[in-house]
Amino acid sequence: MSVLITCHNDERTIKQAVLSVVAQTAFDRVVEVIVVNDGSEDGSQTLLQRMAATTPKLRIIETTNAGAAAARNAGLRNVHGDFIAILDGDDYWTPEKLASQLPAFSRGANIGLVYGDFIDFTRDDAADGQLITVRRFDPTSPHQLRDYFLHDGPIMPSTLIIRREVIDDVGLFDESLLICEDTEFCLRIAERWRFCYVRGAFTCKRRHPGRISSRIDGYLPNNAVLTEQFAARHPELRALADRRMARGHVKASIDCKVKREWWKATRHGMTAVRLAPLYWRAWANLALLIAPASVVQPVYEGLKRPWHALRQSWHSV
Repeated sequence: MSVLITCHNDERTIKQAVLSVVAQTAFDRVVEVIVVNDGSEDGSQTLLQRMAATTPKLRIIETTNAGAAAARNAGLRNVHGDFIAILDGDDYWTPEKLASQLPAFSRGANIGLVYGDFIDFTRDDAADGQLITVRRFDPTSPHQLRDYFLHDGPIMPSTLIIRREVIDDVGLFDESLLICEDTEFCLRIAERWRFCYVRGAFTCKRRHPGRISSRIDGYLPNNAVLTEQFAARHPELRALADRRMARGHVKASIDCKVKREWWKATRHGMTAVRLAPLYWRAWANLALLIAPASVVQPVYEGLKRPWHALRQSWHSV
């Protein structure tokens, strides 16, 4: 298998990312570690060259600040393994990551993507890390595209392992998208392949509060484009399009509420109700808008947890 790491001005973190791959208990199954250095202007390239001299299987590819999707594509065009694991240069894995996830592909030749939970953190020592559990899409369900369309994310790229045949079949990341390129990629995979969730948080995902990707409402314009695009390709998804967008606006409303952006929170909340008036989370969110910011997220999680846990137990791995 191949490991693909992307790096852009990640001098502080790229060594930890690479070493977390080398430390894998299943490192013997890794044939190459490709790092795509995407136009870094810090000391990343010098550091990577030093590591390449002493790190087995490490290979460096340089691109010119082309963006995350183009950098990943540059690596994907050069991989040799039957499976490809993706890792961002500011994230890292626990040692059991590959050994825990690779066996899931044996469940069926139609399983093209394996993923899992992750630890979200901001501090360098990850002392503020929080477990983020993600939706468990059932690989035996005939409705996986519908389910992912309606409940997409967060399937984080750094948690992914992809069967090489998937890339040959559905193509590369869409380089025209600056954000949501991973969602678009997963939607194309869901059209033809199955996802498989593996229980456990083997990825530590670094959060950068100042980036657009840290704000949920920053995803909504591209999310609307993807919603329309895939609803047009699959007529059975058309009836779910408004509900999909309403879900995004609810999440954006909660995010704005926690940040005390009252007007934006209300606007997103009202938009969610308008789009999907029978969606209970939209109405619950409006009710929570009058509650203190410190209780919004805990109450929301408390409302959804019982049903979510029951539904997840039906197809847990």
